[in-house]
Amino acid sequence: MTGALAAQLAFWFGLPALLRWAEARQRWVAAVSPVVLCYVLGIGVAQLPGLAFDPRLGEAVIAGTVLLAIPLLLFPARPDAWLRLGRPLLRAWALAVAAVCLSATIAALFWPQPLAERADISGMLVGVYTGGSPNLNAVALARGVSRDTFLLVNAADVLLGSVYFLFLMTVARPLLARLLPAFVPDPAAAGRDEGAAPAGSRIGTAVAVLLALGLAAAAAGLSQLWLGRLSEPFVILGLSTLAIGASWLPRVRRLRGSHEAGQYLLLVFCVAIGTQADLASLRGAAGGVLAYCTLVLLGTVCLHVLAAVVLRIDLDTVLIVSTATIFGPPFVGPIARVLNNRELVPGGIALGVLGLALGTYLGYALAAALAGVVHS
Repeated sequence: MTGALAAQLAFWFGLPALLRWAEARQRWVAAVSPVVLCYVLGIGVAQLPGLAFDPRLGEAVIAGTVLLAIPLLLFPARPDAWLRLGRPLLRAWALAVAAVCLSATIAALFWPQPLAERADISGMLVGVYTGGSPNLNAVALARGVSRDTFLLVNAADVLLGSVYFLFLMTVARPLLARLLPAFVPDPAAAGRDEGAAPAGSRIGTAVAVLLALGLAAAAAGLSQLWLGRLSEPFVILGLSTLAIGASWLPRVRRLRGSHEAGQYLLLVFCVAIGTQADLASLRGAAGGVLAYCTLVLLGTVCLHVLAAVVLRIDLDTVLIVSTATIFGPPFVGPIARVLNNRELVPGGIALGVLGLALGTYLGYALAAALAGVVHS
């Protein structure tokens, strides 16, 4: 390996490690978010004169980090907990998933301006608004979305997500309290709390990574066996299925460091995709993609709230489920603190993980279905 390629790898893998270290020590890093910094710094460094990142190596890092991050993030899941969720939570979650699918479909079919990849953008948004960034990444990879479009959708997601999260933290509860009934606490739930996740360990992380590599190899082998070739959609969906199956095993769920390793690989992915960006193309397409993503998110939230009003689902449940689907499990706790409602935290986290497990399937299926209609 040449020195230039080694330096590129050092930048891609070193910057996320540095930002994770700084996140716990510098408030501004935590406030801005390592995800945002990885994107921005990746794009910025790639624009420096005399620097040229190898596109083939970048594509290999991008694909590899997504494939490994999916099982690492799914290993700590508790699929059995999904079966014990209360009816209001499950109903609110089903409505949230239906809302984003409907909103993304309407946007793809009736968008008035030219947008070549709008079917795939809708699929990516379904992935991220039912699960999270890993699902968006996986759908983009499986559908062969261009790097520039992918980067624009991620940037729009970060921007719009920040605005919506601020809304949830501030005026959402007093505003929607006029439309939705109040939450009625369950006396039997008093005093229950979620135990803290175990801290990571080097051995646990190493075992989790090796297991993820094994499942990725198994998914690739199944693709060769059944299709006679390596199919990215088959490998990604097959890997997700194998990872969900592995998460039923208590020993797999107890592997320490799995989730942290998956989050780190997502940061590596962000840096790598940032260095592959073409700023000229980004400037030309930014407005249309941002407007499109805004329409899908706004439609999703409005449809979800409207359905909850009709079915009389309580306010706290709607806000917790909206947080779990649009942002994922880590954001459930902060919103629960704003609502002063710890009772819904376990169910909200479980639904966030359920969305992470299903988001890739839903996003890919919708994108594939819409592509045939939009381009027909």
